[in-house]
Parts: sequence; C-alpha cells; structure tokens
Amino acid sequence: MEEKSVVFYMHAGSGNHGCEAIVNSTCGMLERPVDVLSARPQEDKAYSLNGLCRILKEEKITADFWTHLYYFLRKTVTRSPMCYIDYRFQRILQEPYDWAVSIGGDNYCYPRQVEDLMLLNRALTERGSRTVLWGASLEPELLKRPEVQEDMNRYSHLFAREAVSFEALRNAGIPEEKLHLYPDPAFCLQKKEAKLPEGFSEGNTVGINVSPLVAGMENVPGILMRNYRELITQVLDKTDLKVALLPHVVWETNDDRSVLRPLYEEYRDTGRVILLPDSDCMTLKGYIARLRFLVAARTHASIAAYSSGVPALVAGYSVKAEGIAKDLFGTDKHYVVPVQALSNPGELAEAFWRMYEREEEIRATLREKIPSYIEKARQGGALLKEILSS
Repeated sequence: MEEKSVVFYMHAGSGNHGCEAIVNSTCGMLERPVDVLSARPQEDKAYSLNGLCRILKEEKITADFWTHLYYFLRKTVTRSPMCYIDYRFQRILQEPYDWAVSIGGDNYCYPRQVEDLMLLNRALTERGSRTVLWGASLEPELLKRPEVQEDMNRYSHLFAREAVSFEALRNAGIPEEKLHLYPDPAFCLQKKEAKLPEGFSEGNTVGINVSPLVAGMENVPGILMRNYRELITQVLDKTDLKVALLPHVVWETNDDRSVLRPLYEEYRDTGRVILLPDSDCMTLKGYIARLRFLVAARTHASIAAYSSGVPALVAGYSVKAEGIAKDLFGTDKHYVVPVQALSNPGELAEAFWRMYEREEEIRATLREKIPSYIEKARQGGALLKEILSS
C-alpha cells in the first residue's frame, strides 16, 4: 500500500525549544518520513531537527515590501483574510497532503491565533487534506464559541495533552470517536548529557526559567520579576544550592535571556549563579535532568523536569500548566503559581519552600507515575502513526 503523505504545520521554529521538542519526539515515534512546514527553517537546521524531517519554509508576507503591499491591497479590496493564508501556507495548500497535522501545543489558548487556525483548517480540508490536532491544550472559554466548535469538528482526530482540555472538547460536543487523551509527546524526548558548565553542581542546583511572554501576563506591573529575585535571594541565603538560569526560548521578539541576563548580572558576584548557554531541546533536557529542582515559566521546561523525575514549580498563565499538573499530581495547587494572581513579591518563594519541604514525596510520586505516563505518550504516538497510515 502506498505510504500517505504527511506534513506538520503551525511549527513556529526550534528557537522555541518546546516547539522543537514536540516535533523531535513525534518524529521519533512515527519512524517515517515527514515534512514540517516551519516559520523559521533556519532554526530547525541549527538545532536537533536537522536530518530528522524535511523542513519546508512557511512564507512571510512581510519578508518582501512589494509582496506585502500587494497582499495588503488585495485584502483591503476583497476584505478576505484568506489571501494572507493562501500566501503563507502555499506549500501545503497548492499541493495538498493526505494528512496535515497541526502541532497543537498551546495555539488554541490565544484568541489572536485562533482565527488563522480556523481559516487554515477549513482551507486544508476543502482541498482534500485530512487534519489532526496533535498534543494540544485548548482554552475552555474559546471552545464555547460556535465557530470554534465548528472548527474542531473539521479535524479528523484531536489529541489533547491533558484532561482539562479533553473535557472542554467533550463538553463542546465533539464526537467521542475523534477525541484522544495522551500526554504531551515531549515526555518521550531523549536527553543528551553535555558537559556541565562550571558552577553547576549536579543534584544540588535549582534551575530558574522565566520568559518575557509570561511577564507580560501579570496584573501587577513588575511583580513576576520581583518574585524571582526574592526567590533567588532566599535560596542563596538559606541553602547551599547553586542556581542555573535556563533559557528555553531564544527568539528575538521573545527571548528568555532578555530577562535572565539582568538576574545573572545582579547575582553573578555570589559565585553561585550561572547562565546556561542556549542549546537544543535534548541538551536542555540533559541539564534539567541533573537539577535538584526547577522553577519554570515555559511548559516544556517543566515537562523535561517531570519526565526526568525532577520536582518542578511552574509560574503558569494558561490551562496547559494547570492541566498537566492536575494529571500528574491530582491538583495544580502548590505545583502551579498563576502569574495573573501574583500580588506580593514572596509568593513564588513561599511555593518553592513548600516544594522543598515535600521534595521526597514529590520525587516518589514522579517515580511512580512517570514511567506509565511516558508509555501512554508512546501509545499516543503509535495511534497517530496508525491514523496517518489510513
């Protein structure tokens, strides 16, 4: 039987090492040739996706002035947003694939992205592709909109990565036969153990990850960074732990290092704080696996910790952090600190010390649950592989 053609789309680029981890781990599960339409193909070739898949370029209207002007005028005259979609995604619309897999992640958590997702899903299905939403978290409030429910029904299959999103899809009336609940594929990501940087004490270091995106979600200006500073100060004052600042996204417009570097400069003279280098997702997981604790804003940094048995506290802002923590621990309380709710500078530190005191209990929970959780993620990959062969 002829092998079906498959493309992954809505991949933003490997400079977001969470996006990289999803594609990397999924390609490993499928064990077959896959094309990946990427917004930043140069990044994919620089990190771990090089050689794993065939990387295609998603077109950027803004890359050329005259193209941008033409499509702007066309959209103005026709009042149709589809002209942008037709240009950006021409590689997968002009020659449709048998299967088009939306690398879901948290795309359906952001209202601004949902309009493009719905337009593209409709265009793909109208041109004959069958679509799959893979490894997704979805904002339950968005699923109450009839047009979003209609969009969900266009997918042949929907894979939610945590139960909160799965139940939201079920409550939106999506047929049961389309719905699947499996952990994020990045739980299966292989780690690569690079040489540890000087100042990193294996098993006695706290990893700190923060992002400008998450800082933008706060309701009290500056409160998130004040919380991180208070946390680092208390860790240095009360323990002999080292601190490793860990970037997980390095895009020019959304670079974790832009908020981590000031922290490094502030504490570098203590001799106990280091800034880890940018690395591919597998190497980053190798660093995270050798931490004692992680405090992270990026979801896939926390997934790397959980799957390595490392206790993690998440400075969260959406359903994804809440849902993953509930699936693992039965509750998100004490495992996720909602950024929007921060009101005083000591809240993150308070949550950290609670984790510190319960370290062995949390490690025991992870030892018990993670092997079956990883196996279930693999089963999700096996089901996807079967679907894409049909």
